[in-house]
Amino acid sequence: MPAVTVYDSSPMLGYFGTCDCGREIGSTIMTKLVDEIRRLLREGHTVASCQTNSEHQLIRALTMVINDTDTMVRQRACWELGKLISRLDPSAIETFIQRLLWRLNPESGDNPHGIPEAIGEIGCRAPQQIEPFVPALLQYFDDETLLPGLLQAAGRIGQGSPHVLYPYAHEIASHLRDSSLAIAANAAFALSRIGGNHATEALRVVESDAREVTLFCDDVFITIKLRELAKHCCGQVEKLCFIAEADNSGGA
Repeated sequence: MPAVTVYDSSPMLGYFGTCDCGREIGSTIMTKLVDEIRRLLREGHTVASCQTNSEHQLIRALTMVINDTDTMVRQRACWELGKLISRLDPSAIETFIQRLLWRLNPESGDNPHGIPEAIGEIGCRAPQQIEPFVPALLQYFDDETLLPGLLQAAGRIGQGSPHVLYPYAHEIASHLRDSSLAIAANAAFALSRIGGNHATEALRVVESDAREVTLFCDDVFITIKLRELAKHCCGQVEKLCFIAEADNSGGA
């Protein structure tokens, strides 16, 4: 059978490379690749050892894993996807960001879980390409289910290009006293990554906040108080660092 290009009908990507065995067998291969990626990420490995020579297939598979229900798998998938996409040419990066943003739109009918985090991982490594899309991303701040991921994305983008997030520091700071610890913690961590005078001033409101969260940073789980999280230094863009668990049972 001659080689055929496998196209996906979703707005996510327009191409995924070629497959010598047609759509049905190609789908089986993709399912196996997705399962392999989940296993590797769950075990703390990178996707470098995946059994595929196609970067297109790897990107496609990761887009299927970034909304995994397992927090560690989802976060590692977003991190890996960010590295891969940031290596593409600038126009391809912008197109990919646009297609991820479409998945956030309720009209897409897609699962938006994990999409903000993936955009953040791309944006921190591709600051020029993400800058024009920041307003479109942060317009979803009023969606409480997406807010922790959006705040994480804001922090990551700000880590790579702080000036882009300075205009949003006040809005991010408004979530520091949120009753949801996941939201408050991600707001504090985002501001600590963005830095600058506005962020420093805003973080004073959590100086006495003793609520605790679990931070995953550089392959280590850390229990940290919110007031300490606001000062946590995670200066390396390539570090995987995120709020792994936020339990509201702690006191303020």
